[in-house]
Amino acid sequence: MSAAPTTDGWEGLSTSTISDALDRHGLSGQALGVHAAGNGTRVLGPAFTVRMLPTGIRPGTVGDYVDEVPPGHVVVIDNAGRTDVTVWGDLLTAAALRRGVAGTVIHGACRDTAVIGERYPLFVRARTMRTGKGRVELAELGAAVSLGTVRVEPGDLVVGDNDGLVIVPSSCVETVFRTALAIGSIEEQIRIRVAAGDRLADARADLSYHRLQSPETAR
Repeated sequence: MSAAPTTDGWEGLSTSTISDALDRHGLSGQALGVHAAGNGTRVLGPAFTVRMLPTGIRPGTVGDYVDEVPPGHVVVIDNAGRTDVTVWGDLLTAAALRRGVAGTVIHGACRDTAVIGERYPLFVRARTMRTGKGRVELAELGAAVSLGTVRVEPGDLVVGDNDGLVIVPSSCVETVFRTALAIGSIEEQIRIRVAAGDRLADARADLSYHRLQSPETAR
């Protein structure tokens, strides 16, 4: 697994701001259709990747890998977007909490959300009660996985909040971070000027807001 990026300073950045920074650098890190299972949930940390496959003749394990997840990492499970079976529930949550895991993201479904509640950051495509045992099994750990249109490598930075989930490639973390900080700073200046009575269009123009949100190659 590649070295994990630092998360220092990312706590105050929203996925909206990070998404704009990704756009600025031509990076497609927005995991569309993946949302928080609980209101007010936020997740932040490097990715620990898990890939599932439909079960074979002899069903294998679904969740024992949780004992291998390093503290502070986010479990990213690729179950091919399936919503008919779950690959995460209350027992895995209990184990993850004990280990200090930062959260879980699923290209697929979870269950036991009433029990999990607000205790643990969980981002999914769907919820279902139907177990994955005997239907899916662990295929691979620590390889590139998919969250639909977004590729996730081990160690990529995962950030999620009420607006959705973004993936920042580990090789671009510092660049995206600087851009996100700049966007956040300018947006705060715009808010201050609007509150003081300035026109929104004037504040945006004076601070070159449109340029900062546009791709670097744009003229």
